[in-house]
Amino acid sequence: MMADREKDRYSLRVMILFGLVVSVIMGIFTLNIYYFREVEKSLVEQTYQDLKRENDEASAYLQGMIRERFEMLEMFSAYCDLPEGTEKEKWTEKPETFERKGLRFGVSDGQGIMYYIDRESQDISARSDYQRALKGENSVSRLPSEDFNGQGGIVLTVPVIRSGQVVGAACLEYTSEELGKYLNSTELSPYGSSLVFTKSGEQVVSFPGYENHANVYDILKTMEFRDGQSLEQMEKAVESGLSGYATYYQEGSRKLLYYQPAEIEDWMVASLVETEGYESAFNRIRRLSDIFLASTAAMVASTVLLIFCIIYLRKKESKRAQKDYLTGVYTRETARKLVEQRLKGGGKKRFYACMFLDIDDFKKINDTFGHHKGDLVLTQAGRILSDCTREEDVIVRFGGDEFCIWLYGLSGRKQPEAIARRILNAFHASGTIHASIGITLVGEDETEYDAILRRADQALYQAKRKGKNQFAFQL
Repeated sequence: MMADREKDRYSLRVMILFGLVVSVIMGIFTLNIYYFREVEKSLVEQTYQDLKRENDEASAYLQGMIRERFEMLEMFSAYCDLPEGTEKEKWTEKPETFERKGLRFGVSDGQGIMYYIDRESQDISARSDYQRALKGENSVSRLPSEDFNGQGGIVLTVPVIRSGQVVGAACLEYTSEELGKYLNSTELSPYGSSLVFTKSGEQVVSFPGYENHANVYDILKTMEFRDGQSLEQMEKAVESGLSGYATYYQEGSRKLLYYQPAEIEDWMVASLVETEGYESAFNRIRRLSDIFLASTAAMVASTVLLIFCIIYLRKKESKRAQKDYLTGVYTRETARKLVEQRLKGGGKKRFYACMFLDIDDFKKINDTFGHHKGDLVLTQAGRILSDCTREEDVIVRFGGDEFCIWLYGLSGRKQPEAIARRILNAFHASGTIHASIGITLVGEDETEYDAILRRADQALYQAKRKGKNQFAFQL
């Protein structure tokens, strides 16, 4: 039936619409995922750039500080008095301004005895920096941890030369903690730290919280490396004097480390940052994007719901337009389209019988009781015909008090006759109206709508001539 095809077309439209909606939602999700990845990529790249800049600044600061201190030491060594081992040393008068916690100044004599401003002294004759000073070389080297407040650090040493001979050395010592304060005073310091270590991993300058660890690799061994990275890869790169990045996790917190040669001895300067800053920004963007995505999905869903409502209402309105407003059965024009399409479609599932019916003495009812009563009779007739037939049958108000019924999927005379008797009995049971029915069978290859109706109409006149309130057949 055409109704089935209309239903199929409606289902197809719904599926197409549903597919478009799914495509839109998938597109939104895809764009959102792409956006997340691009934002994360940009934030990571920015973090890498900031970290490298931090490391460059720390390295430049360390080199600049050492260069400046060497100039100061060289100037001092050119004019200082050598220590005499007395309680009042003349050389201690000028460098007192450089003396503070974590930093100390000292001068050694020709035998390698180092004297400090606080009147302490120690034998440094075996230290490598002193041996290099005896050769007339400036040097910067690691300071053994036991030599200064139990900490490691660095010592800057220049020779004291008189008459072309090395007669002692001037030294400036920094603890690892003191240097760490200098290196970790940049704009990134709230999020990370900088440190200096040798190629073997021994810490020269530590960062807060790790002053008691002698080797940076001992710290990193306790961390978790992911994404194909490992501590062994970093160690090999450092040993080769290369710079690079390393990502590791500490208690679930992601940290990023950048290392590069310090261009001082065999030292490496490294800066690390907790990615909490960029991850926090990314999470804020994600929350905003989730809100945007949820809002978009809600708007799309609302739009889809609205479209379905419009389609439903239009379909309902279209169906209403196909039905007679008074009786609730199909109009003549709609029925013709439905039936002709099925007749021309052929096949086994088709109309096999047609009934033409009108209400007996309907004009008398209108004339006697008025048109309002006539309308009630027509409404009752439409209800009786609907009750006595099946859903797939097509009931038509042909005009006035005339109705046409197309029986679907039936063959032979028995079933149409049974339906006709059922209709007549229902009219009789109503107690107010009767009807006459003409029946014709539809041939298997018959497609002429009007020809079938004419036979059914002729059968109706036969029933009328026989006395009404009955049915007649016309082959």
